[in-house]
Amino acid sequence: MAVTNAWPPMAAGAGGLLKGMLGRRRDTVVLAPRAAGDGAGEGARVLPVLRFSGRTGGPFKIYSVLHQLEVLLAPLVWCLIHRSRRPELVVCVQPLAAGVGGWLTRRLFGIPYLVLVHGEELTLLLRDRTPFRLRLRLQRLALRGAAAVVCNTTNTRRAAAELYGVPEAKLWVVYPAIDIEEGEGEPVSAALAFRERLVGGNVPVILTVGRLSERHKGFDTAILATAAIARSVPHVKLVIVGPGDQSALRATAKSAGVTERVVFTGLLDRVDLLRLFRTCDVFLLPGREVGTTAEGFGIVYLEAARFAKPVVAGRAGGVPEAVVDGTTGVLVDGGSAAEVAGAVAALLADRPRAERLGQEGRERVLRDFDGRRQHEQFARLVEELLGAREREEP
Repeated sequence: MAVTNAWPPMAAGAGGLLKGMLGRRRDTVVLAPRAAGDGAGEGARVLPVLRFSGRTGGPFKIYSVLHQLEVLLAPLVWCLIHRSRRPELVVCVQPLAAGVGGWLTRRLFGIPYLVLVHGEELTLLLRDRTPFRLRLRLQRLALRGAAAVVCNTTNTRRAAAELYGVPEAKLWVVYPAIDIEEGEGEPVSAALAFRERLVGGNVPVILTVGRLSERHKGFDTAILATAAIARSVPHVKLVIVGPGDQSALRATAKSAGVTERVVFTGLLDRVDLLRLFRTCDVFLLPGREVGTTAEGFGIVYLEAARFAKPVVAGRAGGVPEAVVDGTTGVLVDGGSAAEVAGAVAALLADRPRAERLGQEGRERVLRDFDGRRQHEQFARLVEELLGAREREEP
């Protein structure tokens, strides 16, 4: 069984990773949000039962609280209702709500669980302000009680060991994967037409993608860098894709004098997002550390590389495992607009180098991040945990 608030078409990055690991397991039940796909033909049986996933706010943040409780209780409710079909293993996406639910399931029914972690959640709760640092304590409890903790990078593995005391023997690294065929069937002309409608004629396009509320992604640095890039690259446009309040970033663009050069799209559907990945000139996400938070990996770097786009990325968190400096892209200080601008402008001016980095990135994605290796690693872990449980039973 898996309990997740991320399953395609929702949360394509984390959801795609989980689907790649579980989608072909016909013996798996996935408790997923109501907006999730039904998984027909994918192997796993997807049950879109979570009502509050994706909803936040409300009076006293009631929807956020209900969402957390729902995810926490989902495996317990299933085990109580379906006594004859209790799972042999519970896979928990995120340690806090689902992981605590896994811990309770183990305590009540003796069912082992594993937790998937992505890095950012480990450092974010170090600043927990709840009474008695309750959320941090619960997350530590869930991680330490798991039969295994699956990390998306070696950087995340190190954080789990050093910050939460998870034994090394329980820690596994399974890198993210992406769907390498998604969007391939569409004619290039459709992607080019969408780009032209968005930014106009034949202008250089820098693409950046992510939730605007996540300051560590460096959207403000990207805007400031665009002002410097524009001095040497006329007509350049920065396209910012992602949900969230745009007011602060628009103010940054105005003060930097690049209001006309920065295009905010808000949240796009997958078809249009893939069109931009396919037709941009450079992909930029200048991540940095903000407090204790940094990018856990950055699946968007892989999505850009799949379309042979050169990448400029911030040298922070687990990003160096997603982007190979000088081979598939360029790593920079995400806090330095000047350094970011220099790297992007150099790629826009040197097309052969940009094409070489993009092609190297595409070959690496097709070789290492298409899901086959990740599926094999995860399947091996599951079989090892199930075998250990069988040996423990009388």
